[in-house]
Amino acid sequence: MSRLGPFLVAPRLLRRPWVLPRRPSGVSIVTGPCAGLAGSGAAASLCSGPAAPSLAMEELLSRSVPPLPPYETREKAPPPAELRSAEFMRSYRALEAGPPRAELLARLARDFGVDHGRVAEFSAKEMNGMLKSMLSEWFSTGFLNLERVTWQSPCEVLQKISDSEAVHPVRNWIDMKRRVGSYRRCYFFAHCAIPGEPLIVLHVALTNEISSSIQAIVKEVPPLETEDMNKITTAIFYSISLTQQGLQGVELGTHLIKRVVKELQGEFPQIKVFSSLSPIPGFTKWLIGLLSSQTKEQGRNELFTDAECKEISEITGDPAAEKLKRLLTNNEWVRSEKLVKALHSPFMRLCAWYLYGEKHRGYALNPVANFHLQNGAVLWRLNWMADTSPRGITASCGMMVNYRYFLEDTASISAGYLGTKHIKASEQVLSLVSQFQQNSKL
Repeated sequence: MSRLGPFLVAPRLLRRPWVLPRRPSGVSIVTGPCAGLAGSGAAASLCSGPAAPSLAMEELLSRSVPPLPPYETREKAPPPAELRSAEFMRSYRALEAGPPRAELLARLARDFGVDHGRVAEFSAKEMNGMLKSMLSEWFSTGFLNLERVTWQSPCEVLQKISDSEAVHPVRNWIDMKRRVGSYRRCYFFAHCAIPGEPLIVLHVALTNEISSSIQAIVKEVPPLETEDMNKITTAIFYSISLTQQGLQGVELGTHLIKRVVKELQGEFPQIKVFSSLSPIPGFTKWLIGLLSSQTKEQGRNELFTDAECKEISEITGDPAAEKLKRLLTNNEWVRSEKLVKALHSPFMRLCAWYLYGEKHRGYALNPVANFHLQNGAVLWRLNWMADTSPRGITASCGMMVNYRYFLEDTASISAGYLGTKHIKASEQVLSLVSQFQQNSKL
């Protein structure tokens, strides 16, 4: 930003109304330090004595640089300001070269210059806002085309879909073939100016129930199976990924889900249930933070019941909080079936609270939860050991969550969440939250 300094300063200097009063007729110009100030008794008195140059400069600045009016980016300097600027420059040239001019320039830079730090801060915010606004207009729904991906799609499109998958990485081409084959749908938005170029991708599984495990969706299954319409009653949104990270903040995901719902209703009128099977990024990190606070005070227990602490300690051989913190960091806890079973209940209620009770500015702290809740979904069901991949264990202790869309209620649920910050949740989730409130003291 420092290199932009001169370009940022120049417009502001042009807009600063340098004011020098018009010289009365018949008054001559005085050269030297007091140039432009002669012509009256006051000016003559200022130019006498050892402090005269300093006083003259104060007078020059006070008369030439009045308080700056509110800055407006579109305001143009009126002609009088240009005339005053020219008059100020004539006064500057009338000063003697050397200390008088140097002192004036120093005062201008120190007291009337630009705060480059604030300029950089405000310009960055302004630029971000402008870019987001422009991108939102350029990528509005009117310019976006919905396209479906199949195994017959161009190879470069399949490759881009595979490379951009950020939720459940594609293992190989067989895996990719499965994700666009029977009982699966893959859609993306493309801009009308660049057709065939995926901007955001949505993967859907066609099932007969709300899925509780990602393994059942992305596992390798013979891709030649013919779809049975009687088995398709539910649509599961299990992955949504941007291919262009620069589009973060542009509401493409919301529009894509709505368009895909209409597409699926047209192809499968019998589908009545729409739900996501979503990851819970950040839960493990949040939980490790709570356990760290527990270990700072010996004997402190605010997360588990006494019976749970005793069972965990018997399995690990150490105090529950201290040992669990280490086991969660390296994912070693999943190697013990006894420990996985012992942690089922406490981790489920802790995760329910993380999604329902942990907030940022009144809204859900978890970004995926906030996205679906803004769209009008219900926090429907927590699923234990729903993603046993290393990524799933690391991010959310293997848990996943369903956000269910009741199409007739999404508008009112969305308005309620955005307006009152109320989270609509199922009985299962509310029961887990209640258990957390009874057994934890956070």
